[in-house]
Amino acid sequence: MGSCEVHYDAATRTWLGPRGKEFYGPEMTLGEVTMRVLNLNADKILQHCDITNVQLTGRQLAQQGLTIERAFRQMGLQVGDVIGIAANNTTYLTGVTIAAMLCGTPINPLHPDFDQETVKYMFDITEPKLIFCDVENYKIIKAVNENLAKPAKIYLVNGKIEGVSDVWDLLKEDESIAPAAYVPCPTLNGDHTAFIVCSSGTTGMPKGVTRSHRSLICNCKNPNTYTRDTVVLSFSPLYWISGTYMLLANLLNGCKRIITHRPYTVEYLLEIVQRHQVTFLFLASHQIALLSKCQIDVSKIRAKLESVKVLIGAGSKVCKAVSQRMYDLIGNMRFVVGYGLSEMGGISKNLGGPLGSEGKVMRNVELRVLDKLRMPLGINEVGIIYGHLRYKWAGYYRNPEATKRALSPDGQWLRTGDIGYLDSEGYLYILTRDTDVFKYNNFQIYPEQIEEFILRLPGVSEACVFGVPDEVSTNLTACAVVRTDDEEGRKLTADQVRNIVERYLSSAYHIRGGIFFVDSLPKTSNDKLQRRKVPQMIKNLGIVAE
Repeated sequence: MGSCEVHYDAATRTWLGPRGKEFYGPEMTLGEVTMRVLNLNADKILQHCDITNVQLTGRQLAQQGLTIERAFRQMGLQVGDVIGIAANNTTYLTGVTIAAMLCGTPINPLHPDFDQETVKYMFDITEPKLIFCDVENYKIIKAVNENLAKPAKIYLVNGKIEGVSDVWDLLKEDESIAPAAYVPCPTLNGDHTAFIVCSSGTTGMPKGVTRSHRSLICNCKNPNTYTRDTVVLSFSPLYWISGTYMLLANLLNGCKRIITHRPYTVEYLLEIVQRHQVTFLFLASHQIALLSKCQIDVSKIRAKLESVKVLIGAGSKVCKAVSQRMYDLIGNMRFVVGYGLSEMGGISKNLGGPLGSEGKVMRNVELRVLDKLRMPLGINEVGIIYGHLRYKWAGYYRNPEATKRALSPDGQWLRTGDIGYLDSEGYLYILTRDTDVFKYNNFQIYPEQIEEFILRLPGVSEACVFGVPDEVSTNLTACAVVRTDDEEGRKLTADQVRNIVERYLSSAYHIRGGIFFVDSLPKTSNDKLQRRKVPQMIKNLGIVAE
């Protein structure tokens, strides 16, 4: 029997999550598991597009995947060739993904809204042989492709443009392939790279994070979480690891996935959840924050979210005020705060635990907290969090320097870049990114600890704490605030922001560098705050401190 508890090994100062067995051996690949599951669910509707109402069964998904795979092979694609995707979740993208997993051609998903510079930066590294995109971003992809050292062949997935290839060219090849006749690729195994996902890019341009078939199967094959009755929904395109996870949860467990490419709004979320009776909802932290702050009647929200058994919020820190509001809306045993990395997957989850915690270490995860000299720290001691790499990791794609920087000298532990600690019960608390910490009079200032209180103020939509260089104190603490678009936001003053911090935090944390009211904060394309860019933005806009 696997242990259910988090265990602390005092000798090595390691926190270990519950143990659990893998469902498949190391040879198994995502494509093979997918084909088994699709055949078992041949007549069941597994995908439903909310916008077009097109539904696909297990048999149809398997058929499309095999047909596109055959087309890939006829083009001469080999194991290891990369397929680029810059597209929203639409009906035929799933078939493309299945085909790539069957072929052993890693998928490099980019955000469909990426600008030309970022697309070119990533595709210069990954050198895709094929790129799948939407009609809407075709111009950008075409312009980038013309400037790549090795241009790819471009296919549209959601519509047609005169003279441009599209996914239907690949699907009309042959309808006679029987899914049951599928034979696994003999040269492919679980350690091969299946996806090259983008790191969040909070500290610059994104890196290509390799993820193996085996690690993704172990993250996403979970019959305890996803049963045949589960209905999953995420607004994330494949670019976000949450979008990839929801697609794989659907394909590896035979549960139903609702897809949409309409932008997220709280009203649309409530409508789509109720319409499809969604049971498993994965939202990014900023989407959760919008839900928690919306002015819709509480009883109405509860009624519309009634079908949801699990609502996960992840991507960046979910502050206490937002968690508390979510507990009020759907209860503390249905709302889960997740913490994870693109490199490793889920690390911890908070289900009914203390507010503000990232929760307990997940199944088969091991964590250590190290100081700057890489010495292990104990219970309640603050340092940099490292996670144990359970499976072979191929590192950042074609970036050995960044890979080396991220790993411990023995290559077994991955540096998360987050600063935090674990308490005596095994609850993880992330304080900030190690790049965001600054010093005031030799005190370490963790911006999120201050933002936590500012975000409680009525009238505050977003807050970003940063250091303003100072000759005497090294830095003075400053804060950029985005007001809410309502009466409370219009009435909000700088003194109210200063006062709430002074009320709850000791003198070292008080705001001495000024309050700056801004219309918006700089974000990455996956909505993570780019804290480093805030001082320059304020300077460029000529905003005066209050």
